[in-house]
Amino acid sequence: MNRVVVTGVGPVSSIGIGKEEFWACAQEGKGHFRNVDFPDVDMELYRSKVCSPIESFDLQSYLESPRRLRRAARATQFTVLGTFLALQDAGFSMKSVADGPNSSEIFDIDAERAGIIVGQSMDNPDTSYSAHSLHVEHRGPRRLKPMSLPQSNSNAGAALAAQWFGLKGGNMTIATACSSATHALAVAFLIIRSGIEEMVISGGADAPIHPFVMSGFDVLQALSSRNHDPAGSSRPFDRDRDGFVMGEGAGILILEELEHARSRNADIYAEIVGIGMTADAFNIVAPDPTGKSAVRAIRKALDMGGISAKDVEYINAHGTATLLNDPNESYVIKTVFGDYAYKVPISSSKSYMGHTLGAAGGLEAIVTVLAMDHGVV
Repeated sequence: MNRVVVTGVGPVSSIGIGKEEFWACAQEGKGHFRNVDFPDVDMELYRSKVCSPIESFDLQSYLESPRRLRRAARATQFTVLGTFLALQDAGFSMKSVADGPNSSEIFDIDAERAGIIVGQSMDNPDTSYSAHSLHVEHRGPRRLKPMSLPQSNSNAGAALAAQWFGLKGGNMTIATACSSATHALAVAFLIIRSGIEEMVISGGADAPIHPFVMSGFDVLQALSSRNHDPAGSSRPFDRDRDGFVMGEGAGILILEELEHARSRNADIYAEIVGIGMTADAFNIVAPDPTGKSAVRAIRKALDMGGISAKDVEYINAHGTATLLNDPNESYVIKTVFGDYAYKVPISSSKSYMGHTLGAAGGLEAIVTVLAMDHGVV
């Protein structure tokens, strides 16, 4: 079996874009939260108004020729930028698209052995709902733009990133709600481990700060209503927690087969040694109170990696700050780790960038590998 390593990270988040800014804010625990204000929406109808947005997002600051991305959905733009930053961080020489769809190239990469697998929890609401509104308003397709449907699909990010950087290996998008990015990383790991690809760009993206999406979570009463205190609204594992805060962004990582990384003298952040995947088969929005499936998932990862529970030096928890998740996750950790659960450092990155849904596992994986790299929790 091939060994799989992480060689590049590309965070796009409310606390920072790019590794340096992102990690500096993460170390400080410096979050970004404010009350949302949707145009033409009566915010008094919302129980929760708090969010963690990326302010003043501008692709022009990072990509040389982002014109073809102007009409792309916000999450698609996050995916492309996260991929660019991760490839750059991994030490690849590249240039952005200048003339035509296939003129970009990444040097020293076998394009046919480089895939992209990302997670995205839903379609692109900023394009799909505006297109649907036009369709309803004009009673048909006359005012729709030709790319309305393709740009609305959740796979648009992976597809456009592959086109932008000339990646011709396996290409897929995984949608499993909040675990989308983590599932994507797990599948990417298995694909490299089995020898199908030498390198896979993976992680996740989402842009759910949208009136419909926030309305859906609002009626579920899953969001924090600490509107009077946005900065203190995301409180994982706190006894006064009252729900999660909606965030957005992308967390993209470069996964490579170990010898492939060594052959180009790449800096290696970490090695992925084990994964575990299970399902509660219990409830679409609530965890199984017995925690049995989550316990099995962790034990599967430990067994595959050949390590004991006491070898674990840090746990980056899901930690949503919802009433149901946090005690359930705490119980699961105690079940797996026993008395050691009280000694191992545990934290939730959602405390400073909110819950980014399909991007969460990618951004939190970046936090984890940077914590390992710097020796800082």
